[in-house]
Amino acid sequence: MSKQFFNLASGCAIGLALSSLPAVAQESNWVYDLSVNLWFSDTAVSTDTPFGQVDAELSFSDAIQDLDFAFMGTAEARNGPWAVITDLLYFNLTADAPTPRLTLFSEVSIGTKVTVLSGYVAYRVHEDSNVAVDLGAGLRGFWTDLDTVLVGAHVPTRTFSQTRDWVDPIVAARVRMAFSEDWFGTLMLDAGGTGDTSTWQALATVGYRLNDNWALQGGYRYLQSEWDTDLGQSSLEFSGPILGVTYRF
Repeated sequence: MSKQFFNLASGCAIGLALSSLPAVAQESNWVYDLSVNLWFSDTAVSTDTPFGQVDAELSFSDAIQDLDFAFMGTAEARNGPWAVITDLLYFNLTADAPTPRLTLFSEVSIGTKVTVLSGYVAYRVHEDSNVAVDLGAGLRGFWTDLDTVLVGAHVPTRTFSQTRDWVDPIVAARVRMAFSEDWFGTLMLDAGGTGDTSTWQALATVGYRLNDNWALQGGYRYLQSEWDTDLGQSSLEFSGPILGVTYRF
């Protein structure tokens, strides 16, 4: 199966998940939330090579210098108890790593391009004046390119390129809490995988409504993924504080 065909199939699968709301959801009006986020994320990348495992870590302050481009955004459409939630992440960065064999290589770097697109269909199983609980299921698609460069000291420089695209089914739970008329909190957890891939995510935020349309949110987010490769296994971890602004209409 070609990469282009897989990308198309992955996109179609996510699109079908997002369009699968039951007809009952058409009985009330839609409400939309659009969010743009700034994630102060530390990044950890691990990948196996023929010379051993390479582990690279990049703090947010270092990532600002080495980051080529990043985007983080979330959209939600709600109709009664039903909701469609999407989340898009894109990173293009380079991280340095300790050499797996000090006598052979002088330095190591891992160039990482990753797009993560998540889509859920959620149903509100409980709601009162203070707490709302949503349960959902969906898909998370990954498009990854990892280029590991081992700069030779006593051997030639070696480059190992890995490209893999896949989709993980996921289940999710979210709790919304009203602390006051303006202050609110959100807890969200999801997890899934296919056997040779796995992913999970945790999010905790506190928000403040500026008015009927605008809200600010801040908290902590963690996202992890592992997948099998021809050389062993690779993994990505993003973790750190997050700030966001949401527009509702």
